[in-house]
Amino acid sequence: MRLHLLGLALAMATVEAFPHDSKSSPTYFFTFGDSYTMTSFNITGEQATPADPMGNPALGTGTTGGGINWVGDLTTVDNDSLILSYNLAVGGATIDNKIINAGVEDMATQVASFVSVYGDKPGIAPWSSDDTVFGFWIGINDVGWAYSTENASILVPMLMAEYKSLAQQIYDLGGRNFLFLNVPPTSRSPYILSTGLDASRAHAAWLSVFNEHLKLMVMGFRDEHPDIQYVLYDSWKFMTGILDNPHQYGYPNNTCIDADGTTCIWWNNYHPGLRYHAYQAADMKKYLHPFGAW
Repeated sequence: MRLHLLGLALAMATVEAFPHDSKSSPTYFFTFGDSYTMTSFNITGEQATPADPMGNPALGTGTTGGGINWVGDLTTVDNDSLILSYNLAVGGATIDNKIINAGVEDMATQVASFVSVYGDKPGIAPWSSDDTVFGFWIGINDVGWAYSTENASILVPMLMAEYKSLAQQIYDLGGRNFLFLNVPPTSRSPYILSTGLDASRAHAAWLSVFNEHLKLMVMGFRDEHPDIQYVLYDSWKFMTGILDNPHQYGYPNNTCIDADGTTCIWWNNYHPGLRYHAYQAADMKKYLHPFGAW
């Protein structure tokens, strides 16, 4: 079975997408995380169908970017075959509130909801090991809450142990295709920059420890389960490339904010806009061929 890892040290070189046969059957796409991923999907609401692959709410609503985010783009824009999206991400989430309590539904609860509603492969989402991808983008809030008061060398291993256990729960139910995203350079967001240079540097150092341990966790999970296919997408590297070269992407600078989601990189002081999400989704597609749907 083909394995794929986008390592944290890879350069930002352009990678050409190679041709492949599109799937004739749908791919079920379950996603977990925080506000960078959320679409405000309600698991008790309308479910994904070929006519409405996001299920609920309407495409481009319920996000924190002013419109379609990376999940919507990979589901409806950058896909090569039918994707059915089930997005359990919640704004503000951390990995586990028992470790870092953000006061909202954590990823542990999101996975528990998946197990309860979709774990037995119900008629509303009859997924299987071969036709389903599980995506995780988490850590932005873990870093944001902990960097100023907690020791990363102590707390991050605890976070990764829980993260791995959540992936294991999905593996035990039959999940075999895993997409992990590391934490982007939110140290350079207008919000963190406004707290001062020392704080931004401390945030960046904590974030670096998180991302390095995430890489180790994913590699360990792969070693324990050689039958999985996986991608570790380097969102830190991709966003850094845009922040370092904003004019190349049509932005006036790397700190302006505009709620239209397209004029500036930042939709608000902590979240990128819909155009950034479109750029990232298009880049992600280059690495998702092992899953067969992109």
